[in-house]
Amino acid sequence: MPSSQGFDPSSVRERLRSWLAAQLPDAENVEVSNLDAPSATGHSSETVLFDASWTEAGSPHHESLVLRTAPSGHTVFPTYDLAEQFDVMTRVAAAAPTVPLPPLRYHESDPDVLGGEFIVMGRVDGQVPPDRMPYTMEGWLLEASTPAEQRRLQDSAIDVLADIHAIDWRGAGLDRLDRPELGRTGLDQQLRFYEDFLEWGRGDHPHERFVEVARWLRENRPDPEPEPVLNWGDARIGNIIFRDHRPAAVLDWEMATLGPRHVDVAWFCLFERFFSVELGVANLPGFAPMDEVVARYEARSGTQLGDLGWYTAWGAYRYAVVMMRICQADALAGIDGFPEDDNVATVMLDHVMDEVG
Repeated sequence: MPSSQGFDPSSVRERLRSWLAAQLPDAENVEVSNLDAPSATGHSSETVLFDASWTEAGSPHHESLVLRTAPSGHTVFPTYDLAEQFDVMTRVAAAAPTVPLPPLRYHESDPDVLGGEFIVMGRVDGQVPPDRMPYTMEGWLLEASTPAEQRRLQDSAIDVLADIHAIDWRGAGLDRLDRPELGRTGLDQQLRFYEDFLEWGRGDHPHERFVEVARWLRENRPDPEPEPVLNWGDARIGNIIFRDHRPAAVLDWEMATLGPRHVDVAWFCLFERFFSVELGVANLPGFAPMDEVVARYEARSGTQLGDLGWYTAWGAYRYAVVMMRICQADALAGIDGFPEDDNVATVMLDHVMDEVG
């Protein structure tokens, strides 16, 4: 699959059309059009938008679709398991009707089709709070939404997070996310994954500060560890398509794992902090302060969370390690960005560690 940067639609249109025709054995006149790879698709996966049309039993059909494939070249994460992502979303959709997912169409594992494994989903109309530039600085949520609409968006996002955590993950077959080879508990597994991630991703750079924080996290991990739930992994409003300021589709499940619900809630709060306090701008006028967000989550879930300090540090560490890889990618592309060991994420990590240490 070509990179979404400099994407040439003609390079895959016919192959995609031929593949789609094979998925629709009763269809005639299958066509693929309007291929587009948005340049600002994030760092997790590459995204291609396209329209499909065909005739079946004499009736015309049209569908707007989204194709996602693992990124090429310098990747953020060590591996990308699109089959697992597709399966997790399928199981979440079946187990939790109140958690909106994009319509799941196909998973293709054969790399010969387009040059890499991919999944295809139905396109969901709506709006996503932007990361670049941040929604606290510009965009529809800041400029065209009332404070009441902003609050509705924030409230409905934390509600859907509570609904994700309410899923009976064992009953839904999501025990496939258990990684006993990485550790006995969910937190053990997450800690080991990011320790391995850091070792894999740092290259020749020692990143002594990250190693120091990782050691602190190990030594101060919650004991006893709260019961595990399904962790969405990248729980933030920037990964939700909203319609009328309510979730229309929950996206980006590549970081899904098992662990305490506190992990997702702290991550959610951390990113609101990042896009306001850490960037030196005001939060949206309609957004509630984080203690009220946590209280709403607790009311929705029927669970008291207690102190989120350790989990906030865990989130800040994870984000700094991910940003390390993003900064490396920028450097490889010749972009004059932040150093991998001195950027907005590492500064936030130091702030958080000063608070909890």
